[in-house]
Amino acid sequence: MKNKSFYFIMTFIMVQMSYAVNLSDYAVIKGTISIPDFKAKEVTLYNVEEGKPVVAATAKVNSLGEFGFLTPVSAAGFYYVDYGQFKSRNQLIRLYLEPKLDINLVINKTNYTLSGKNTGQNALVQKANEIYNEFAPFARLGENVTYVEFYPFIDKGIAKADEFSKSIKTKDAAFNKLLKLAVATDVEELTYTFFRMPRTAFPDKNDRPAVMKTWETDKKFTDPDLLKLQNGVSLMSNYFFYITMNTGDAPKRLDLTEAITHITDPALKDVYLRDAVANSRMKIEEYEKIAPEIKPFMVSDNSKAFLLEYEKVLHKSVGQKGLDFTYKDINDKPVSFSDFKGKYVYIDLWATWCGPCKAEIPHMKKIEEDYHGKNIVFVSLSLDKPKDAQKWKDFVTKEQLKGIQLMADKDFGSDVAKNYEVNAIPRFLLFDTKGNIINADALRPSNPELRVQLDKLLKS
Repeated sequence: MKNKSFYFIMTFIMVQMSYAVNLSDYAVIKGTISIPDFKAKEVTLYNVEEGKPVVAATAKVNSLGEFGFLTPVSAAGFYYVDYGQFKSRNQLIRLYLEPKLDINLVINKTNYTLSGKNTGQNALVQKANEIYNEFAPFARLGENVTYVEFYPFIDKGIAKADEFSKSIKTKDAAFNKLLKLAVATDVEELTYTFFRMPRTAFPDKNDRPAVMKTWETDKKFTDPDLLKLQNGVSLMSNYFFYITMNTGDAPKRLDLTEAITHITDPALKDVYLRDAVANSRMKIEEYEKIAPEIKPFMVSDNSKAFLLEYEKVLHKSVGQKGLDFTYKDINDKPVSFSDFKGKYVYIDLWATWCGPCKAEIPHMKKIEEDYHGKNIVFVSLSLDKPKDAQKWKDFVTKEQLKGIQLMADKDFGSDVAKNYEVNAIPRFLLFDTKGNIINADALRPSNPELRVQLDKLLKS
């Protein structure tokens, strides 16, 4: 009864599809999830667009754990089966799909068995997936592993990956090249990811696996086929993150101009820069400074459309009238935003419980001191909870905080937090002499560029 029900479903799908398309352009994947207490009702099939996974299809899972896909394959390439394990880097089920493949999968918790009328190159791909699975535990969030476990593994793991890559010698040269690239990408991307994960023990700064020194000096992103892999962009992102955090005397902010010189393929450069800008959380001033250098390399239609929307969102509040709030100072005297009309206003949204906020206080004190008597007001607006009002007052007094010290009435539920969509602090706001927004996500006092901006404003 089990096989009959499943094949009835697949036959029905195939018959329906055959009216509209030529089935020789499709690949069939039939699967059974054999995992105790498995509760997901859907399985997702991903393919790859520009170095990232995108949903190609979804399939319902029946009461017997069965699912199926009949998916068009316009060009041979990698697809990924996700029953809920994909993003958490549990076992990788990567398939190389071509037209006319007919694949059966039986998925267990840590592995899968592969069979079918025509599985193509997927027995070899499965071996590559097993190498990925050996590296993956070191790159999972929440895994209790540190360099103590990872360092003894990495040399053996890389040697195994290299040996496997040398054995890839099918008659399909394009497949051979792509699978070798996939194996190398898996190993490097997962290794870099290890160094991004929170750990309970850390090596000395200069204590890194020797192979990483080789990757640092030899790495040139030259092959556009990297964009055919779901972790292609992730590799570039994690590589540059590693470089910024682990070279030099101290961590530094990612320099996109450095990335431009390091990525030699134009398509890779275009896609990487788009992803980096999207995830950089740059301030307006930072973006405007870097934009002339990166825009000449972001020439695809996708990048042009992205930049148009990105700049629209980035500048959406510029020039709008600032919220005319009224909050009390430490002496319970009401102070309004409109009281500062005629002056530039720089507002620090913070709280006494916020470590990063308190780290900015010395810089805030210094900038207030240096700009004292000039046409600018510095306002520190606490988002502490109302019940902690006395704690806030005591902190202001003890730390001898300068400038205008105010406290919002409803912490993150206050009008000022809701108006400027504040969901994390510290957050800084900058207004012109008319009370209009210059930047609703302004530079921090610790950023030297803030002084450059303020000097320019005060001279205008």
